[in-house]
Amino acid sequence: MSYQRLMEISTDLIAEVNNYTYVRSGLLQYLNPPNKNVVILKGARGIGKSTLIQQYLLKKQIEGHKVFYVSADSTLLTVSLAELAHEYYKRSGVYLAIDEIHKYTNWQAEVKTILDSFPHLHLVVSGSSSLNLDYASADLSRRHVMLHAQGLSFREYVNKNYNLSLELHSLTEIIDSCEEITRNIVKIFNKEKLDLIELFHLYLKEGYFISKDNYSAASLYYQSLINSINSTIDSDLPSVHNDIDNISKHNIKALLKHIADKCPFTPNISELSKNLGIANDNVLKKYLYYLNESEVLINLYSMNKSHKDFQKPQKILLNNTNFAYAFSTNPAIGTIRETFVANCLSLKGKLTAPAMGDFCLNDRLIFEVGGKSKNKRQIKSISNSYVLADNILSFTDGSLPLWLLGFLW
Repeated sequence: MSYQRLMEISTDLIAEVNNYTYVRSGLLQYLNPPNKNVVILKGARGIGKSTLIQQYLLKKQIEGHKVFYVSADSTLLTVSLAELAHEYYKRSGVYLAIDEIHKYTNWQAEVKTILDSFPHLHLVVSGSSSLNLDYASADLSRRHVMLHAQGLSFREYVNKNYNLSLELHSLTEIIDSCEEITRNIVKIFNKEKLDLIELFHLYLKEGYFISKDNYSAASLYYQSLINSINSTIDSDLPSVHNDIDNISKHNIKALLKHIADKCPFTPNISELSKNLGIANDNVLKKYLYYLNESEVLINLYSMNKSHKDFQKPQKILLNNTNFAYAFSTNPAIGTIRETFVANCLSLKGKLTAPAMGDFCLNDRLIFEVGGKSKNKRQIKSISNSYVLADNILSFTDGSLPLWLLGFLW
């Protein structure tokens, strides 16, 4: 190991983010680890986890602390993470961030050793969406804070690209105070001479991943998303699930291609298994679970059913609208609307497929999704039911504007 070289790389990366004008402050504030604990940041590829961690370390550096960033899959890392932490600790290190932790074998034991041996270190690690704690291998149950990062919300997208400071709102606020909230937001957009609906539809196409800034053309961005999904299947999933081999990777990709063309997809598991040449139905359901876990898909199960034992999803959607445009040049607008809602609401609890309506949140709130003319006729007999309508600026004829869910984070 060249500790000095790793430190030089760390210094350069942290200095580089000083040039970035946008910081996801809503996430950054939660990265500070409590004493003798670790913050675990997990999320999909391309949403900016590495950048966020480096911005956090830059903030600590400006405050006068010593900081160190390292990727767990670095070829320069020739000793254990615990040994690296020891070397850093001997040099009066304070804040240590380890990226791509899911690619490091037996990472939980290493993290526990660091926490036990160097109690004054402040430790942050990041990893794949599929990252899960195995409490049997190393007990971090009371030693960690798990932080899940989504892609950019519509609110963040606008703040980032137009230098605004739009505030987030809870789902309760959106439902109870829709008229007041939308009036204030629309006023800001009008003042800045921005077309809210037009920007929202642009966000649906290319605003979810912060990595869009790296590509001059939408086609290049979409190809990068496909490449990222393939890397998730080829690299991230096998690093978390040891039952995934090359045949599994091939089958998972074939399954995804079949689903992506038909979203929202209601699967016939037996027929799907036969078409894809996967002999065991349970194996196919497990693959669907893995794709949901890694934030490639969103699987919706029937209400009051658990999917812990790989049950059949009732409805399947791609994880976010940018994925939908990456797989199809002209996805159906109804699919885009449902995908957006599923992505937003899945952050707020258990999202299921009800018998009536499009979505049910936490077995209590029913949502129907549609265009400007959508009304409550289909769900009028259901209490706690709401219509989310596209192409409206404010609360109209009992419908909540679809874009307002983009202010949940």
